[in-house]
Amino acid sequence: MNPNRGEKDAPEASPAAIAPDKIFIPCNLCGSTDGHEIRNKDRHGGYLRTVICRHCGLVWSDPRPTPEQVREFYAHEYRMNYKGVYQPQPKHTYRSGKVAVNRCRRLKPMLKPGMKIMDVGAGSGEVVYVLQALGCDVSGFEPNEGYAKYASDILGVKVTQGFYQDTSVPPESLDMITLYHVLEHMEDPYDVMKCLRRWLKPGGYFLVEIPNVEAVCQQPHTQFHRGHLHHFNQATLQMMGRKAGFTVSSHDTSTDGGNIWAIFQKSDVTPPSAKECEMPANYERVAKILRGHTGFKHFFTPHPYQRIFRKLAARSEEQRSVRLQRTPKEVLDALIAEAFPRT
Repeated sequence: MNPNRGEKDAPEASPAAIAPDKIFIPCNLCGSTDGHEIRNKDRHGGYLRTVICRHCGLVWSDPRPTPEQVREFYAHEYRMNYKGVYQPQPKHTYRSGKVAVNRCRRLKPMLKPGMKIMDVGAGSGEVVYVLQALGCDVSGFEPNEGYAKYASDILGVKVTQGFYQDTSVPPESLDMITLYHVLEHMEDPYDVMKCLRRWLKPGGYFLVEIPNVEAVCQQPHTQFHRGHLHHFNQATLQMMGRKAGFTVSSHDTSTDGGNIWAIFQKSDVTPPSAKECEMPANYERVAKILRGHTGFKHFFTPHPYQRIFRKLAARSEEQRSVRLQRTPKEVLDALIAEAFPRT
């Protein structure tokens, strides 16, 4: 997938020929084309143009690959590009398993035996595995062929390969949908939320976790990359949910500020209009944070040094755990037993 290639209706232009205030793709939240360029490099130093909407503060890649290229990338290239493997290694299962357990701890008060849950963008299936162990009727789908196959064949959970547009789910058949670090990869987050809303029962829950565009815990040059097409803060995430027909049940930000999450509930409240989605103060907030997040300033914060020590500690722990367990299932079962001793 070539990040320099734009949508079919975008001109084949060199980076220098694109004006900083030229917007090819309307804002997915408020529909505006009034924005400006805030970055033009990805985390590897290649050309990737990122823009921000002046009316609401949503951030996205513009221009971007065609839908066909995006599908090919996520079906066959994405995991190899980011993990370097076709299917997870034991250390990946341990890392993902720890994350899955922590995510399910947050959901535990809401869970009931037999609850029908779907994990969208299920990766290698760890969240599905943990929720199944907690007594839920859970399934998922994952675009990447290697990871979907790993979830179904190795972990034995109900994860199929596919994209949300191609998945057949009966209307109002699910109690909950989880979307962990998926929405930022979507070309049309609003369409995703509308589609998933149709699958939920009245009053059903929809959990979204995504990176925080306001995060300053990582080096600024690593913030934008071709896999993430949209970037949210709490204001734009919650407004997108309201626009799609949800109310906000709860929300929070990770302790390091790197991730945000919100639990939405399907409702019949009248969604806000495009005009009501405009949040100029939020644009000013996000733009100011992005302008102020420089490599020089980051060097003088605790974040880069804390990150090193956390990684070293985590790697030591995962190596010890992987040596003790023989199979991916045993790795996950041990994590589940520790986190939920009565399960």
